[in-house]
Amino acid sequence: MKRNAIRRVICGVLALSLAFATPAVSFAKVTKQESVYVIANPDGSTKSITVSDQLQGAANESGTIKDVSELSDIKNVKGDETFDQSGQNLTWNLNGADIFYQGKTDKKLPVSVKITYELDGAKVNPQDIVGKSGKLKITVKYENNEIQTKTENGKSVKIATPFLMATGLILDSEHFTNVKMDDGGKVIDDGSKSIVIGIGMPGLKDSLDLSSDLMKKIDDKLKDEFTVTCDTTEFEMKNTFTFASASLLNMLSEEADKEDSGIDFDKIDDKIDDLDEAVDKLNDGTKKLSDGTKDLDKGVADLKSGIEKYANQGVKKLTAGIRELGKNAPKLKKGVGDYVSGVDKLAEGTKKYVATIELVLKTVKTATADLGSFDATKLAALTTGIEQLSNGLASIADKDKMTQLSDGAKAVSDGIGTVNAGLTQLKSSFSNNENAIVALETALAADEKVLEGLKAAKAAGDTNLDTAIATMEKSVEGQKKAIAGLKEVTKGQKEGVEKLATATASGSDLASGAKTIADSVSAFVTGLTTMADPTTMATLKEAMGKIGKILPSLSGILSMASSDTITNTNKQLTDGCDKLLSAGKKMRSTIKKLGDGMTKLDDGAKQLDSATDTVVNGTGKLKDGTGKLFSGAKKLNDGFTKFREKAIDKLMDFYNDDLKGMVDRLQDIMDAGKEYKSFSGIDDSMDGEVKFIIETEAVKAEE
Repeated sequence: MKRNAIRRVICGVLALSLAFATPAVSFAKVTKQESVYVIANPDGSTKSITVSDQLQGAANESGTIKDVSELSDIKNVKGDETFDQSGQNLTWNLNGADIFYQGKTDKKLPVSVKITYELDGAKVNPQDIVGKSGKLKITVKYENNEIQTKTENGKSVKIATPFLMATGLILDSEHFTNVKMDDGGKVIDDGSKSIVIGIGMPGLKDSLDLSSDLMKKIDDKLKDEFTVTCDTTEFEMKNTFTFASASLLNMLSEEADKEDSGIDFDKIDDKIDDLDEAVDKLNDGTKKLSDGTKDLDKGVADLKSGIEKYANQGVKKLTAGIRELGKNAPKLKKGVGDYVSGVDKLAEGTKKYVATIELVLKTVKTATADLGSFDATKLAALTTGIEQLSNGLASIADKDKMTQLSDGAKAVSDGIGTVNAGLTQLKSSFSNNENAIVALETALAADEKVLEGLKAAKAAGDTNLDTAIATMEKSVEGQKKAIAGLKEVTKGQKEGVEKLATATASGSDLASGAKTIADSVSAFVTGLTTMADPTTMATLKEAMGKIGKILPSLSGILSMASSDTITNTNKQLTDGCDKLLSAGKKMRSTIKKLGDGMTKLDDGAKQLDSATDTVVNGTGKLKDGTGKLFSGAKKLNDGFTKFREKAIDKLMDFYNDDLKGMVDRLQDIMDAGKEYKSFSGIDDSMDGEVKFIIETEAVKAEE
């Protein structure tokens, strides 16, 4: 019989109807149907036993049939067939009919019934309370005396033959009212009498060993006694009848076999194993989730710490420097503007000065061209001109003015170099900006991964991350804008500074022009000093008296005055002034771009600072979120571990230890029921079944 069928038998036993039908089974050629009639005292103790046997199917046989019986006083009660007896062995001579015979025995019954009485709370002998009234309690208890010892999984167990017993009491309304009973049976009241029917299966719960908490719920249903309470008036009681059979479970087993759907415990074993494996995996999964969220929480804590350090030690210092640079940008712009304006004025003044010198030289050259035709009048005019030239040169070649002119030109040239050095140093700071951008991009990438992780966790079912995700998305978007702005500003700033650096670099038009001016001014001052030398002027004046002799050498004297040097120097001064003016225009244009770049850089620094604050706040909220996530995952793991221990493990233990064990035991019980074929004896060739009817004597006044 399949285990699913056994399960159905259990359900059938628990829901068995109170109406009993006489089973009819005939699988062998001859079946021994045995009825054991017991006359008992009112308390259930045995007085006499009569056994009636029917050799069912004998009508279809011929000749003789062998039988076994422990009865005494055997007699054929329905036909005239005879038998031969040798000890317990009988040989019946057949005559075309079934054989019915009876006999006596004092053999101990496999089951018994014990009935106890209480009147008004005191135990009494029923004969002693005849005619009395009060509160009556009747307890019917069954006992199973047919116990076998079997071995299951190497362990000895006690198996009781599965007798189903039912007792009927008829309580007439004249002597009994308010009849009630516990859940061991049923009361049927037709107005004139109450019919009480109780059932029990003695020894079954002990055989099943229903020790677990779950099985105890079944244990409560497998009763071996029942109680009736009522009010009695002038007590007397009719006979009670108890029916017992080990074949009813066999009937249920056979019906279950016929209706079995094919589901068996082997498949359930596989499912239980799958459940156990799945629970282990789920338990491991919750443990890994707890450990993973713990690592995530620690990682976010490290990220938060790193971002705060990056914000305080990196971004804050960088933005402070950028803002300071932005503050100095107007000063730099004004200084360069003032410097360029000074250069422009110097260039214009130098050009005017050159024009004056050229006028002087032109006059001198005109004079020297006519030396050959000089007369006294012209000589006097020349003397006067020389005097004027001497005075003019003395005025122009004033030492303080020449020093200022020379120092100014040199300062301009050196200043351009200083500005270039400052711009070069400023260019080096761009690497810091670029490093900062790289750091920001790295942090952004990390935040984007964190955001992806949060979204994945939400998709997996965690609904507590919406705030953290929204904050993180806002932070990421702010970082992207800040980085883009910083890149744009840095690019404009870098271009402006590079243009200024190029314009002021060594060899540039501005630097070359300034150097040319400085060199030209130096040469100019040297030439002018030579021209304004008092010794030269004294020589000229002394020579005026000897003009006739000296006139031929005057041209040489003028050459000594370095007129050619002055002319060449004037050209260098003019070229240098042109370059200086052109470079000044470029510097004005570049310094404007630099100023605009500085402004954008300052705005970018503000955005970066704001975005960094957003990131710091976002990571703080993210840390709170991961902390809650870790706490939740840990609670989930702890809860599942407890669920595993208190529910799944108990279920597995119940299935493996109790349910499967109960099924094995129930199979043994069923086998014991099938094996119990006769009370008085049966031949091995026969099949058989037996039922017991125990009738207690009525309790009434003695006649």
